[in-house]
Amino acid sequence: MSEWPDPVPPREVQERMRTGCLVVIAACLLGIVLALLVEHAWGAEPPIVAVDGDTIYLGEEKVRIVGLDAPETYQARCDSERQRGHSATAYLRRLLTSGTVTFRRQGRDRYGRTLARVYVDGRDVAGLMIRAGHAVPYVCPRGRCPRRIDWCSATP
Repeated sequence: MSEWPDPVPPREVQERMRTGCLVVIAACLLGIVLALLVEHAWGAEPPIVAVDGDTIYLGEEKVRIVGLDAPETYQARCDSERQRGHSATAYLRRLLTSGTVTFRRQGRDRYGRTLARVYVDGRDVAGLMIRAGHAVPYVCPRGRCPRRIDWCSATP
């Protein structure tokens, strides 16, 4: 009768197998860390989210779009303003997903929001929103802003 080989490999073979497994695990972990670093450094653009018709979030940065005033959605003075605000927000969301979005920052407002001109494929978002009837021009020369429009009584 032939003998079966010993099912337990010799100690030096076990050591080489253990070392090989550790090297493979370390290489995998290193690859994951490098992939995360590269994504953070080069790719992962922060998400752009329209809060209302004239305010967006760029990641955690709150940005007030310069050059327009849109109706409120959350602090609307009347139901008509709220409805117009939802329409303006929906339109802005469509704009922001229709092409490449770029920002030209111009400082901060009194609420700490970044003030910026926003462009989609080189087109000024404020102008697009105004032409579509979802906003009105709003310019603050030398930081002096006019009263905001009363969206409950106005027809832009």
